[in-house]
Amino acid sequence: MNIMKRLFVPLCLMFGVYLGAADVQCRVENERIYCIYSLDRSDNQNGKNVKFHWISPTSPEDDRIRHFQIPPLYGSVYDYRFLPGRAEGRWHVEVIDLETNETVETTFDINATDNSMFEED
Repeated sequence: MNIMKRLFVPLCLMFGVYLGAADVQCRVENERIYCIYSLDRSDNQNGKNVKFHWISPTSPEDDRIRHFQIPPLYGSVYDYRFLPGRAEGRWHVEVIDLETNETVETTFDINATDNSMFEED
């Protein structure tokens, strides 16, 4: 029982820190790549300005930077790109809080794309 008490406090602290941290996650759905930046609403009392930076694995021309304003007490914002035409490989996405300069980042892989979405019938 004594060991449980010793483990309980550090685990709670680690879990609590994880819950309060900002995060970015990406997923591919319906020919689009969605990246969602999430943060604890209590950390967003006055609103935030963030920058999404999409970094292509092979082509700097395919990189993109977009700025977003997150209204006060909102907990997320997202950006998306169309999958067809994107470079294959490991993409890197970083979101930067422009007030604190804190950065969260993630990666995802694109294994194959086609341009059929943009073809005319």
